[in-house]
Amino acid sequence: MRYRVVALLLTLLLIGMSVAATAQRRGRTAPSPPPPVVKQVDIVAFKRLLPLDSGKLSKPLLVNFWATWCDPCREEFPDLVQIDKDYRGKGLDFIAVSLDDVSDAKTTVPNFLSEMKASMPAYLLNVSDPEPAILSVDKSWSGALPATFLYDTNGAVVFKHFGRVPAAELRTAIDKVIAGK
Repeated sequence: MRYRVVALLLTLLLIGMSVAATAQRRGRTAPSPPPPVVKQVDIVAFKRLLPLDSGKLSKPLLVNFWATWCDPCREEFPDLVQIDKDYRGKGLDFIAVSLDDVSDAKTTVPNFLSEMKASMPAYLLNVSDPEPAILSVDKSWSGALPATFLYDTNGAVVFKHFGRVPAAELRTAIDKVIAGK
């Protein structure tokens, strides 16, 4: 009796493996998750995203400005995704703001974020002239990408970096702001 049960289980297992292999050969794989939603923001919504003149935040906030056409942005993004995973549970909020063309909001940008396995909220600045938004973030920022800003819970910039941010340097700044130093 025991041998029949084992034989039946093995038969069912082999049938299941055969069906899975056939489906895979036919190109049927498990459906991939939908690409992330990239919310377009105008200048008013953009200013609400950032703690500019807002006083207290509940958590420190990391903001990265980037674009899919920017090679240093693409190169640093895996580090930023890992930082988000490592620090989100430790009290850090993180948003990514794309400066890609609006026509890429539903294709190129979400596809890149999906490829990177990014889970942070993502926005695309939808303005005809980005200069007022750039100047509202930092008057010394020329708009060059990538640009990374870390805000403490008072809404003050405690770290900023223009160009590809060294991950270790950013982690040190995050550790300090999370520790309240």
